[in-house]
Amino acid sequence: MKHWIFGYGSLICADSRARTGVTGEALPVVLRGFERSWSVPIASADLSVVGIQRQADRRTGGVIFPLSDSELRHFDAREVEYERVPLAREQLELLREQPMPDGDFWVYLPQPSSSEHPIAQSYLDVILHGCIQESMDFARHFLQHTSGWKQRIDDRAEPMYPRPLNPKQQVVLPLIDHLLEEAAPLITPN
Repeated sequence: MKHWIFGYGSLICADSRARTGVTGEALPVVLRGFERSWSVPIASADLSVVGIQRQADRRTGGVIFPLSDSELRHFDAREVEYERVPLAREQLELLREQPMPDGDFWVYLPQPSSSEHPIAQSYLDVILHGCIQESMDFARHFLQHTSGWKQRIDDRAEPMYPRPLNPKQQVVLPLIDHLLEEAAPLITPN
């Protein structure tokens, strides 16, 4: 039986996943009953990262990707501050015309929290790069359906995020900047 992880932050990005373990092709999905926000504090770095919490009337875009038992352990180690919990396949809606795969579905949930720490641009770049790999509309969906936006720190020159875009991937930065400018009314904190 395969395991499928729902990635809603940096795990959307294929390169970020590959830095942790071997996965199969990711499939874009919407998860019903959860809301994504910049609510998880990383106190050691004074940063906020995204997390999701149960919210009956919300939908969160992301990807599902397959893993073996041995690879699942690597991702559990990466997400050690989160709890891996099962998802019902009925909560997932594929965004491509194909049947839902078989297996066990999981998501990593943070402890309920809030954070006033800023967002590292290097972390947001990784997420948006992954979204853009699917489509520009998928990236816009991430920006529009994520709450809790706060100040962003431009740390591209010296990334605070431990798995930043590699130099070859940085060609996408102008496109990311365009998306952020386009979404500025939604993502600029008051």
